[in-house]
Order: sequence, then structure tokens, then C-alpha cells
Amino acid sequence: MTIEDNVHILTGPEPYRPFLNTNLGQLYYDLLSKSKVHYDAMVDAQTGKTLSYKDLFEYTLILADYLQELGYGKDSIMSISSENNLQFFIPIISCLYTGSIMAPLNHNYTPEELSHCINISKPKVLFCSEKVLNKFQKLKGELGFIKTIIVIDSTKECYGVISLMNMLKERRVNMSKWRLFKPIEDRPEDLKSFIMCSSGTTGMPKGVLQSHLNIVVRLNHCRDPRYSRVDKGLRVLAILPFFHGFGLLTNLGAMFNQIQIIMMNKFNEKNFLETIQNYKVNLLWLAPPLAVFLAKSPLVKNYDLSNVLELLCGAAPLGKNIQEELKKRLKIDTIAQAYGLTEATLAVTLLERNQYNKQGSSGKVVPLMKCKVRDPDTGRSLSANKVGELCFKGPMVMPGYYENLEATKATFTSDGWLRTGDLGYYDDEGFFYIVDRLKELIKYKGFQVAPAELEAVLLKHPKIRDCGVVGLPDELSGELPLAFVVKRQGVELSEKEVVEFVAKSVSSSKHLRGGVIFINEIPKNPSGKILRRELKKLFNKCKNKL
Repeated sequence: MTIEDNVHILTGPEPYRPFLNTNLGQLYYDLLSKSKVHYDAMVDAQTGKTLSYKDLFEYTLILADYLQELGYGKDSIMSISSENNLQFFIPIISCLYTGSIMAPLNHNYTPEELSHCINISKPKVLFCSEKVLNKFQKLKGELGFIKTIIVIDSTKECYGVISLMNMLKERRVNMSKWRLFKPIEDRPEDLKSFIMCSSGTTGMPKGVLQSHLNIVVRLNHCRDPRYSRVDKGLRVLAILPFFHGFGLLTNLGAMFNQIQIIMMNKFNEKNFLETIQNYKVNLLWLAPPLAVFLAKSPLVKNYDLSNVLELLCGAAPLGKNIQEELKKRLKIDTIAQAYGLTEATLAVTLLERNQYNKQGSSGKVVPLMKCKVRDPDTGRSLSANKVGELCFKGPMVMPGYYENLEATKATFTSDGWLRTGDLGYYDDEGFFYIVDRLKELIKYKGFQVAPAELEAVLLKHPKIRDCGVVGLPDELSGELPLAFVVKRQGVELSEKEVVEFVAKSVSSSKHLRGGVIFINEIPKNPSGKILRRELKKLFNKCKNKL
């Protein structure tokens, strides 16, 4: 029996500046309306095309006015699915103005994955890129709730689909009503902003509901000079996918600080390094695989990366050795890690800029938040240097999973603390260290891979009787999905056949890059739950025999 206590609680410092207590629509309206007319908010590194703050402001007003004209406003649900492009944040900010809720979707998802995720939020309006239009046209025909599809990056007109840019340019010239548009005035705690896909601690993807207040607190941290440079004229490289919480919120923060965003829509080694060099990028916000590339690739020495001032790594832990190599290669001391999760609106522990010598640490609790390290078995809070599950409370914690009371209840303690599913500890000075994952979630290059989702796919194969999936540690990618498979009696089944079967059903980040191991039985507890730690032990035994 667990008995919760709150004896050992760590609290973040006081905010650096007075708290901005306004909703996101008003915040970005005020920000964009006062921005320099010709200052570029975003630059596409591949094409050289730009989006000025003036155009961003007017486009977001026109779209918000148009959506209201169609009858969409507070709590209307919309979705966006696209690779990174200059138009991505136009629908995002327009929804913040009107109080609508945006549900970003991974454009690389298969139709089956998209169908599951889109059924969580059931958007009426869907914004997408031309590249994935066919997938969504098919889904629109299959699902009854999608009323309108708007293509954000093409001027081609096709039946039943609206071109965002054509509509914006036409209404900009022929209508003036949009100039009178004003954002919603509700309090930030009364407005919902995003429904983000997350697998939580286990299971199939769920929809993390985030409020305006959640994001406003995050933006207060973005302008805190204790954590990051906020100088005018800085440039940040935006290669993290915009649909992902890390990419979405860091770039909203960059706009908030009027840091110019140098955007890339895909990774290519040469283009990545050329972009940092040619655009004189100052800030790098990366997932560990790209940090490892910078630390180890021999190509790096051929480029001038001397303008880089800071590197922030998130989404998965970064090893101490990689940190040291990066410092030497980039000739900077400011390489920081953060710890966060979608359910708590990104980073809940951060290193201050004068604390970067604490290698391996994810920093201290951020302002306005509280943390305790909880014994998963007893519910007791633990003192310094004792490993337990990290739990958080405060205004960055999600209201819950959208339309899923059961999952919401399961992820909170009885006294209201968010359970992260991650094991860690804090030292005598309050610095946090992540040591293991209590939850089953696999992290491949920062993307969440739910073992239960892959197991459901594997069990559809007629030759597979049972299976279990775990994450195989990998320096470059974080973890690789590895499947343990029990074949049906009397059948022949190869590793290649299993890997290819899974690859046909799921997006690239979920492929079985860790391989397949055939065994006689999947270890389970008396209630039938897969014992994943036992599977990992089995892998180590197999490896040692090689």
C-alpha cells in the first residue's frame, strides 16, 4: 500500500521578471504588432525565402478572421501535419488568437498511425503540406469529422482543398475587415492551446492537453537570462520537427524573444554544417543524435562554426564524454541539458548559464514548479542522492489527457503529482540526474516509441504467437526498438521477414532497428504483464555468447 508524503520537496527559484499573466493570443498579437516591419522572423535555409514579422502578423490576423467567419472559435479543434516550412506557424498563432485548439501530427506517420492519432482530437479543420495531402484526403473520406483541408505550402488549387497562401493574399488585398480583428480576452488558465501526441508512460499514443497557462509559464522561462541568451539579433537553427513538442515550443519561444529562426526541413550532413556556417547561427537546440554528429564527424573541421555561442540538448540524455568533445570542438562552455516531457510542457529542470560545469546534470527545478523524487513502491518522497521516480507539480503540468480520464488518473499520484515514469535523483545542491526509465517508452532520436504499439503490430503476423519489445541502448540514436518473438509451432520465420512486416505498418522511427531475437516464451508476471527488464537481461546473455 502506498502512502504519499511530501516531506522532501524541491522548489524552483523566483521568476526573474514579473510573471506575464496573459493568454497566448494577446501575447503574440502584442508582440507581432510591435515588431520591426522588415525584420525576418524566419529564413528557409534551403531556398533562401523569408517570412517577415509584418507578413506573419498580417497573415495570422487574416486567417484568424477567416476561421471565425467559418464559425470556428474558442475550443474548436484543428490539426496541422507538415514538414518544417515558413507557413507552419501561421495556423498555430491564428488558433491562439481565437482560442481554438491545435493538434499537431507527425507527417511521417502511416495512414494507420494517423487514423489513431486524429481520432483522439477529431479536428474539424486540417492544415497540411502538399506532400501529405493525399493521405489526408483519403482520411477525410473515411472519417466524418474533417470538414475542411487547407494546404499551407502550395498555391495549386484542387477540388475540395483550400490553398492557404492564395486565400491570404486574396483577402489581404480585397478585404479590410481582418485589420479590426482582436484576440480572445479570456484568462490563460481558461483556454486550451494544444493537443500533443504522447505515449505517456506506456501504451498507445494519447493526446496531451496543454493550456495557455502551461505555455505562458514556459515563455516566461524563455526570456529568463539565467537560462539562455536573450540578446537581440541572435539566430537559432530550427531543425527539430515543428510538430514535436521540443520543436514547437522552442520556436514559439524564439519568436517571443525575436530571435531569428533559420529553418531546415530535413537533415543532411553537408547542408546542416553549411547552414550553421553561412547563416552565422548562434544557438543550437538539438536532440542527442545531432549533438553526437557534431562531436564525432570528421566533416565538422571543414566548416567555420565559430559563431555558435550555446548548445542546448534535450529529448534524451547526452553522455558526459560527448559534452566534453563538443566543448572542445565548438570552443564553447555553454553546453546544457534539460529534462522535460510533453505532459509538463517541455523543460521542468534546466541548468543556469553559470552552472554548465555540472556535467551530466539536467539542472535544477525551474521557476514556479515543484519536484519530488518518489519511491515507486511506498509513495514516500526521498531525500538527496536516493533514486526514485521524478514527480512534478505546478502550472506547467497538463490538465490531463484529452478525453481520457482513465489514463489521466493513472499518471497522477493520489495527491495530484504528475508521475513522469523516469528514475533519477538530486544531489546535495539540488541538481538532478536521470539514471533510468521506469516507464516502458523507447526514445529513438527523441521520438517516442511505445512498445505496446509495436507489439500490437507484431501480433497481427500469422506466424507470431507472442512478442515483447524493448529499447536497445545506442549512443547515436538513444535507443533502438528490439523485438523478442515467439513463433507459432511448426512455422519458419526469419528476422528479415519480421522487420519488413513491421516497417510496412509504422513510420520510420518505429522500425525494428535493434533487430529480432526468437525465444520460446515471453517472461511475464502473474497478471500477464511483460517483464521488460527480464527481456533486457536475455539480450545481454545473447550478446555475451557472441
